[in-house]
Amino acid sequence: MSLTSKELMLIQDNIKMTQNSIKFMESCADICTDSQIKNLCQQMVRDHQSDLQTLIKHINSANLQ
Repeated sequence: MSLTSKELMLIQDNIKMTQNSIKFMESCADICTDSQIKNLCQQMVRDHQSDLQTLIKHINSANLQ
């Protein structure tokens, strides 16, 4: 599947937003003293990292074509 330049730009923007979200949630997890909230933040980091990998795969597959 070939991506248009606009689609590629949108994916790149989403990658940057996801990276920023990961950094923010990692910071939140670091400062949390409540274990339940800390665990929630850490789970959100893992979820965002998974999303990030998916976005990167889309760009990589588009570049291979």
